[in-house]
Amino acid sequence: MPFGRQWTDNRDLRREIRTTGTGITNDELTGDLEDELACSVCYTILLTAMTMACAHRICESCADSLQTQSCPECRAAFGSLGVDEETRQRVGEVPAKCGQCGSFQGSVKDVLKHKEKECLSQTVYCRWRGCGDTMARGLLGPHEDVCDNKKVTCHCGYKTILVELDRHLATECATLPIRCPLDCGTNVERAKVAVHITQECQRKVTCCSVPGCGFVGRVPDLAEHKEGSASRHVKLLELYNTRLKICLAEGKIKRSDAALVYGRVKAIIFTVPQLKRKITEGRTTFTSPSCKNIHDGEWKVSLQKEGYRWYLCLCLVSRASPLHLKVMFLLQSPGPDCGEDHAITLDGTVEAKENWRYGAPVPFGQLEEYSAHDDRLTVKVLLQEVSASVDM
Repeated sequence: MPFGRQWTDNRDLRREIRTTGTGITNDELTGDLEDELACSVCYTILLTAMTMACAHRICESCADSLQTQSCPECRAAFGSLGVDEETRQRVGEVPAKCGQCGSFQGSVKDVLKHKEKECLSQTVYCRWRGCGDTMARGLLGPHEDVCDNKKVTCHCGYKTILVELDRHLATECATLPIRCPLDCGTNVERAKVAVHITQECQRKVTCCSVPGCGFVGRVPDLAEHKEGSASRHVKLLELYNTRLKICLAEGKIKRSDAALVYGRVKAIIFTVPQLKRKITEGRTTFTSPSCKNIHDGEWKVSLQKEGYRWYLCLCLVSRASPLHLKVMFLLQSPGPDCGEDHAITLDGTVEAKENWRYGAPVPFGQLEEYSAHDDRLTVKVLLQEVSASVDM
């Protein structure tokens, strides 16, 4: 299971842009400030005007810092402070300019709105949750693109934050192409490395399959070895065959001494577009193009009608020698919400020979069901090598 900080679409979206605080200083006013619009303590503009019983006004910040409940100007006592809405409205109409960017001018109300929503020089917080960095609004986009807390989705679908993506790619990501550990030069998805180095890699170490040979080497060396040892291999196989017959004749071999050995799996994809329309028009045979380099042979897949039944068939077109296989036809589900694939397996082990067909019946109802989405039938044919071992 991947570890680290994950996120979901519903919970961890970016926040709204928040400023670090907006206000107006006296230096940003473009005209003289009337005394009654200035705080009697700090002498700044009364953006947050509060009034006392004596009618003197102070700003909210100075009011919070008062040590006693008496007017700092006339010392008159007061019970509570009230919000001075009229003064606040008057202050909002005072001419001013933006001291951050230096270019915007208007009323105090307009300048405050400009700083809150538009000013590229106004200091704002990063919107990614977990980040407390501040910067000018104009630099927000570039920062958020590289922010450690940026929400990102790996190409494998795993959701994390940018600072943890490298760790995920380095240790977990199943679909990240990595270099073959045996240094064959191939890049393989991490999840498929084990299959690659055991079944596909040209630098894997393997043994000669001829009983009694004993050669061990890499794949290219094995091919060269087989070419140079053909006559010796024939003698070893004759010896092995004789020994096998003697053991059978003497009753030394039991059924439990033999076992099937399953090898590489290869796949052929066969697609029939407009299946129903073509069947309605009277078509009874559909054949795939030739598929080469599948278990060192050339193959074709067909869907054909014989009598009243439909059959899926596999044909070995060309191969130097027969091959023993397990064969499965998979009718591919037409969509993620349309159920699972349907498997049709040929009984037992097939000895595939050139120009022989190996088929299985398929109900016409299933052909209709698995082509219902867009009148397209897709069949995946799985071919697995089969051999046998005998313990003598």
